Amino acid sequence: MLFFKAVKALGLLPAIYAQAGIFKVEESSSASPSSSASLSIISEEIAEPSSSSRLSEIEIIRGVNLGGVFLIEPFIRPSLFDQFNSSDTSDTPVDEWTFSAALGKEEAKRQLEDHWDTFVTKDHLEALAENGINWIRIPVGYWAFNLTDDEPFVDGQLPYIERILGWAQETGLKVELDLHGAPGSQNGYDNSGHRVTPEWLHARINVDRTLDALRKMSLLAVEWEDVVYGIQVLNEPSRWKWPVADILEFYNEAYDLVRGITNDVYFMIHDTFLGPNDWSTLVSSNWTHALMDTHIYQMFDNYIITLNESAHINMVSTMAENVTRFDRTNIGVVVGEFSAATHDCTKYINGLGRGSRWEGTLEYVDHPLCPFESCSCTGDYGSDYTQFSDHYKRFLRRYIDAQLSIYDQELAGWFYWNFRTESAPEWDYLLGVEQGWIPKFPRTAIPKSIEEEVSATDLVSIASTLQLHSVIFIISLFICW
Repeated sequence: MLFFKAVKALGLLPAIYAQAGIFKVEESSSASPSSSASLSIISEEIAEPSSSSRLSEIEIIRGVNLGGVFLIEPFIRPSLFDQFNSSDTSDTPVDEWTFSAALGKEEAKRQLEDHWDTFVTKDHLEALAENGINWIRIPVGYWAFNLTDDEPFVDGQLPYIERILGWAQETGLKVELDLHGAPGSQNGYDNSGHRVTPEWLHARINVDRTLDALRKMSLLAVEWEDVVYGIQVLNEPSRWKWPVADILEFYNEAYDLVRGITNDVYFMIHDTFLGPNDWSTLVSSNWTHALMDTHIYQMFDNYIITLNESAHINMVSTMAENVTRFDRTNIGVVVGEFSAATHDCTKYINGLGRGSRWEGTLEYVDHPLCPFESCSCTGDYGSDYTQFSDHYKRFLRRYIDAQLSIYDQELAGWFYWNFRTESAPEWDYLLGVEQGWIPKFPRTAIPKSIEEEVSATDLVSIASTLQLHSVIFIISLFICW
């Protein structure tokens, strides 16, 4: 902002905006088929960027999830769950609900506060920004905002969430707040906080409590308006559990609530696992600054998991074809979750106490499902990345490149799942970058401290240089002409 004010005072905004290529497209009343639009500079009298227009100026979203922090999942941090050595597996905690119930509120609070304090640090966010990430998605369970005495969950997450928002502010990262779990569970998965037969839409009180959590999340977004740029109103409400019309009704209520508090964040919805051709049934034409969130994985399908490496790479474009079409013709699309994994050998990936398709131990799978004659969760498909072959690492890079070639170039953006794990290499973004199967991007997140430390002399120098470049550019046009 200091840079903007100084340059504006020097009267150099038109040259700077033109030099930067900031134009708008205006329809010409006499446009011909070969020239249907004309370019013009936005304005010579450009006001300071206002919050109401900030969303239209956002670059491609290159994000990473901070999953497993404020809603613990067994596959992300299995050590939290491996402490239970019950011989009766029916009593073994499988999610945050049963984890907290088994420990009791006092001990659960102690362990979770240590987890919140240590599992994600400022160093992690700085590393993400240095590798070209410009957004983070923070999944949070409803109980951080709305907890009743009869629920085993514990609260106290908000100070730690705000600490992350402060770190994001300092590192230049934008934030999406994601309501990842709803009362009664919106899908019955452990990623909702409670692996149970879902009851979410069966009782109005569950919807009201979900909306109350969103209200408080929206107020938090306003408080951190220079950091929070998106709110996802609910992660993965399942169309297999609820009629799509009922989910749309909730989305409309959530939209009215969020927009009653702020217009300056993306309103983000999940596709409910519908195919892209049916996504229009989840969207209202009255919405503004809305984004569709879709999650694209290739290891949770009994057929796709049996494909060989080349087929997995080819499947990327096949699965994304209608996604990109929707992005072009309806609201923008963000791939809110994807990874480098093409197998389900990862410990607890299908849920704690459940097996794998790969080795044929998952319920309702009567034989191993993999592209080989012998299927084993070892070597390239084990949890020790130091045992990965060079061939497999090259495949991981090609598979990630195939995904990013679409998500980064043809959609509104993406969020990798996850920023780190304890023992799931293909799901660990920071490890993938370190080991080379995930590419780095040019850094676009600019720490606030850099902006504040620019001196007045630097500003005059920068502005003069831009003005000189503009003059040279104009002279070169005359020469060419």
